Amino acid sequence: MNSKDYWQMFLETGAPELYLLYHKAQKMENGNVLDGSRSGSESHSLQ
Repeated sequence: MNSKDYWQMFLETGAPELYLLYHKAQKMENGNVLDGSRSGSESHSLQ
């Protein structure tokens, strides 16, 4: 399912779980998923 499907289901039902799934799917579609690859990079830049 894509984010539009989750959003439509949320609008029809009002279920908060569907909003969370929509939000997560939207982030994945936009490539904004945090994978931890940047964590700590700021502290390493000073060395």
